[in-house]
Amino acid sequence: MMQRQTMRSALSVLTAIAIGFGAMCANAAENYPVKPIQVVLPIAPGGDTDVNARLFNKYLEKELGKSLVVVNVDGGGGTIGMRRVLAAKPDGYTALFFHGEAMVPKLAGLVDFGIDAFQMVAIALVDNTTVLATHKDAPYKSMPELVAYAKANPGEVEFGILTGGYPHLVGVALQKALGIDMTLVDVGGNAAKIVALRGHKINLMNVQYGVSKDYYESGDFVNLGLLSESRNSLIPDVATTTEQGYPLAFNKFFFYAMPKGTPAPIVEKFSAAVQRVVENPEYQQEVKKFFLTPTYMAPEEASDYANKQYQNFQQYQDLFLTKN
Repeated sequence: MMQRQTMRSALSVLTAIAIGFGAMCANAAENYPVKPIQVVLPIAPGGDTDVNARLFNKYLEKELGKSLVVVNVDGGGGTIGMRRVLAAKPDGYTALFFHGEAMVPKLAGLVDFGIDAFQMVAIALVDNTTVLATHKDAPYKSMPELVAYAKANPGEVEFGILTGGYPHLVGVALQKALGIDMTLVDVGGNAAKIVALRGHKINLMNVQYGVSKDYYESGDFVNLGLLSESRNSLIPDVATTTEQGYPLAFNKFFFYAMPKGTPAPIVEKFSAAVQRVVENPEYQQEVKKFFLTPTYMAPEEASDYANKQYQNFQQYQDLFLTKN
């Protein structure tokens, strides 16, 4: 009898603790946020991810009522910044802003985690502006000319990448799809690749149209085509590689994520704020300057979308094991 009473007392205490903890979580979510939120960008300043995050956060701050502190944590193909978020307290005050590049280090064998290690909060943007660019002095000015030159001169086309990053994936995929042999040169993210191409340190790169368009207008760079199955309605004059006979598609999706274990009400509150920004006409008009498409996906839908992208990228996994 005494043993049963003791067990009942213990269960009562555990139940009370659980109820109290639940009430604390509910209260924290109801008042969230009560302080600034750190948004980690696992890249160097100056590229498209940096620009996209800062523009979106400007509107998101108004929706959440607290400032969003952007912290650039570069290195390791994004893995250093990603690890910082994974190690953070799951209280809603540390978030990751990144894109599909988050999946590439795992494919390349650099780490054992990917997007699924995080609590997905929302997809906010889809970027269908990835183009192939070369400099004005390159001996090719179109996709057919590039392919012919690369086949006649194996290894001479130097393609700028960030090891373990999205450009690395594009580089190995291009070699397979086009049947060519390039030299993949690690120069860094978009900002670094632009500098390298201008200085003829590389002679080919993938880059977002919005951050490179001034160089096409000045004649310093040559746009070989949009890596997409169809034209982007926001840049209708930019032809695709598909139109030139090379059906290649590499778009990017930008997302917010938090550490696993972040209370669901906090995730939902942050996600709902992201949706309001995506639907904000003022933001939609401003982001058009970068030819991007505001696209909201809630946590579950966003996770499914990311998983499908990862499954598609897996076809290139073995290519990371080659000399490049």
